[in-house]
Amino acid sequence: PFHSALRVILLACFAIAGVDTRFLAQAPAAPAQQAAAALPRVHMFATGGTISNRNGGRLTMDELIASIPNLDRRVRATGEQFLNVASGQVTMEQWLALARKINEKFKAEKDLAGVVVTSGTDTLEELAYFLHLTVRDDRPCVVVGAMRNPSTLGYEGAANLEEAFLVAADPASRGMGGLVVLNNEINSGREVTKTDAKLLNTFSSHDYGVLGTVYDRVQYFRKPVKRHTAASEFDVAKIEAL
Repeated sequence: PFHSALRVILLACFAIAGVDTRFLAQAPAAPAQQAAAALPRVHMFATGGTISNRNGGRLTMDELIASIPNLDRRVRATGEQFLNVASGQVTMEQWLALARKINEKFKAEKDLAGVVVTSGTDTLEELAYFLHLTVRDDRPCVVVGAMRNPSTLGYEGAANLEEAFLVAADPASRGMGGLVVLNNEINSGREVTKTDAKLLNTFSSHDYGVLGTVYDRVQYFRKPVKRHTAASEFDVAKIEAL
């Protein structure tokens, strides 16, 4: 309020003195706004799955993002509700539509650091491998889910989501292809598989090992060397059915 009143007084004084005040027409952005604008931006496509399947109805994209404490200090998160169903109900046509939407998003928004895709775990590894082959951009596409639903004691969905956003926002994730992030681990969509129906650490790359880990910060140990994403020969832009 003090600064607003001071601004009004200054404008009045300049007007009396005949000073051009057009340079004051737009107030400078507050430090907090400037800091927020400098954060990496990550866009989420929510598709449903256990991570959103609470008793009495599924969490929406907005509710999932809101469940992550202090995310706005690390990432500028945006999102859209692509689907909200169990992963076993997602069709091949919807997979194609999702890959096209991600490609269009990357093409249209060069300032975007990466994308996050929520998925049910039953077909999460297949979706991640598909996006690993069909998203044609170096920026990361991170697939994430949860083994426990929001109505269950020990629900880990918000923690997994936070890790997925941090991985998608990190410059070191460029060129890594389609990624799977759960339980503090980063795996390649090409190599990872679900090994158990209940364990939190069910997703494993077996003999390959994890690509990296995310414990408040992202750390990689190796890179996938087989062709993927930007170097992939699979272009789904004009494909209507698999």
